[in-house]
Amino acid sequence: MANSQGCTCGRCRLRGLMGPVVLITLGVLFLISQYSRVSFGQLWPVLLITIGVVKMLEATASTEGHTGGALSPRPGPGAGPGAGTGANPNPPLG
Repeated sequence: MANSQGCTCGRCRLRGLMGPVVLITLGVLFLISQYSRVSFGQLWPVLLITIGVVKMLEATASTEGHTGGALSPRPGPGAGPGAGTGANPNPPLG
């Protein structure tokens, strides 16, 4: 499942799965609470865990092949203004 711009990078595919995964998890939790002695009030933390797992997978997914505009790979250490130019972006004070 790709985003509206047709991007097929791993991060965009996982972002598109958040809604369906949350709905499926909610359905399973309600089903369990309906047919067991465990109430939804005891099961709702599973929903937070599911959202956290999807967000963690999304954050660590590859952006190789990304075709959108808003998402860009995070710069590595040392990247930033003046990186690679010899300019010190944080000159010493005093």
